[in-house]
Amino acid sequence: MFLNGDLNPKNDTIDQTILKLVADSISLDLLTSVYNFLGGITFDEKHRISGAKAIMLPYALRHSTVFQDNLAEKWELKLADFLLQYASNIIKTSLCTYETIAIESANGREQLIKMLLPSFLTLLLYTILCCCLPSWIYSRPWLAAGGVVSVAAAIISAIGLLLLLGYHITSVAYLMPFVIFSVGVDNVFITLSAWRSTSLIVSFELRMKKAFTDASLSITITSLTDLISFTVGCFAPFKSVQSFCMYAASAISFTYIYQLTFFSVIPYKNRTFYWSTIKEEQKTISHRNNHLLANFFRTTYSDWLLKPFVQLTVLVLFILYLVISIWGCVHVKIGLEPNELLSIDSYGYEGLSVMEKYFSDYGSYLHVWMYNLSQINFSNRQIWTVLENEIALYEYTEYTGPSDSWLRAMVEYFEKSNIEITSDNFVYILKNIFLSQPQFARYKRDILFDSTGNLLDVSRILVQLRYVGASNQSRAMRILRNIAKSRTIKTGVYADFFQFAEQYDAMLPSTLSTIAIASFAVIIVSLLLIPKKVTTFSVPLSIITVNVGILGFMTFWNVRLDFISMITIVMSVGFCIDFASHLAFNFAKDEGISSSERMRNALYNVGVPIIQSASSTIIGKY
Repeated sequence: MFLNGDLNPKNDTIDQTILKLVADSISLDLLTSVYNFLGGITFDEKHRISGAKAIMLPYALRHSTVFQDNLAEKWELKLADFLLQYASNIIKTSLCTYETIAIESANGREQLIKMLLPSFLTLLLYTILCCCLPSWIYSRPWLAAGGVVSVAAAIISAIGLLLLLGYHITSVAYLMPFVIFSVGVDNVFITLSAWRSTSLIVSFELRMKKAFTDASLSITITSLTDLISFTVGCFAPFKSVQSFCMYAASAISFTYIYQLTFFSVIPYKNRTFYWSTIKEEQKTISHRNNHLLANFFRTTYSDWLLKPFVQLTVLVLFILYLVISIWGCVHVKIGLEPNELLSIDSYGYEGLSVMEKYFSDYGSYLHVWMYNLSQINFSNRQIWTVLENEIALYEYTEYTGPSDSWLRAMVEYFEKSNIEITSDNFVYILKNIFLSQPQFARYKRDILFDSTGNLLDVSRILVQLRYVGASNQSRAMRILRNIAKSRTIKTGVYADFFQFAEQYDAMLPSTLSTIAIASFAVIIVSLLLIPKKVTTFSVPLSIITVNVGILGFMTFWNVRLDFISMITIVMSVGFCIDFASHLAFNFAKDEGISSSERMRNALYNVGVPIIQSASSTIIGKY
């Protein structure tokens, strides 16, 4: 909890009198401790504290049992409710608790659930519009509706199956339906484009056969590559990534099954509504032009793309894109900031902002515990001297300050009391004299004795952290852990920022290995399904350049490489070859004609579905 305001007494008022009395009465050690909880401090000419903009009031709650966990959670929520309603013209309050992120995650899940229906309706309307033409005879609104419904059914089936099998769904996994909605309707556009490319003079069954012959391979490639990328993501070291990819992989599988069964039957069941209408047209029309935009790709766009000047311009822009992306990859920021998990208007975000503004130099405490002390033979060494030397190692790093040591408080107390500490009476006076004093009762949580009660077994010390920011969390964690590993006494260390620093250390290697494994698998599958030379070149190039672009432009968009953005990168491995595989397949299947004519045919067949798929994905994400 933080209290801050602009009061800074300058006159000899009662406020300044109290401040003087407090400052004069504080000892040097206590001043160091109090100083860490004050922000925006001002000093007088004698270097005494004369004012402060903020004060931090930390509360340590017990979590030893389930009952204490529940009690602590209720206390935090009650405190939050009180402070959010508190109003003052002088003091402004803000807070951040361990429950803040959990509460914000729950709120985020509720918002995502509320957005599902609008997203579904938006994509349904957009897909229907894309499947309609000025002529109602050739419009396919029911095909669009069936495609979106099949995707929705696949999402419901995937979630239901995994929940039934006992798989936990995390907050990040709630994003899965939006991704699958956007990607799942792509196959609708591919199928529709293949249908419109068939001849009108043949029977309905032959048109169905021809359309699904052309579309099935493209649908299989996209579904299989997406499935592979998500399956590889299931083995990432982050639970959130695993959960999202597990649910996404399941949804992709159900989407493929439903689109080859339920969705495929819709054109056949719907044939009676329009088949009799165009029977007479079949006698005079042997071929009907595809979508107007498809003709644009075959003629105007292809003519423009085949010009040498345009090709040179595209090549230069592509090289410039790669150079900028590679520069961005070198400077990409890694790691998750806590406030990135919170909405900007939440009280937790405000609390973390206050912490960053006023208490950035000093953070929380490093917990250092030495254990199995009862099994160590100290021989002629004094145990308190050994422990003191161990503690001192952690106080003189660039990221730590003084410690709150029960041992020093005990030694100082007994020196003032003229009580001699020996190896024989150390445990006895610690247990029966020192810890029995009211002012030292808080240290009982830092000390454990063995089962006999005659030997000290575990000791915990709190060391003040300082200057630990997002950029140096990983280095600070490694330094502190290396100190612990180098000691002969078994020692453990922990600080709140370790959970983010561990992610920092694991993020880049995990991301690169995931991309490499998924890319290799996707390339192999693409080459097996489309064994053509054009696939050998276009698929790997697409994977490399798209992922380099994603990583690189994250720097310019100020997006960090964390477990959330890692999900996007995992998705991109499968998604980025979807369009390339469509073009490669349609380019390779036309043999015996010039390469320029094959390019025209490929753009004619899949140019429109690519535009529609890309736009539906963008609409679904936003």
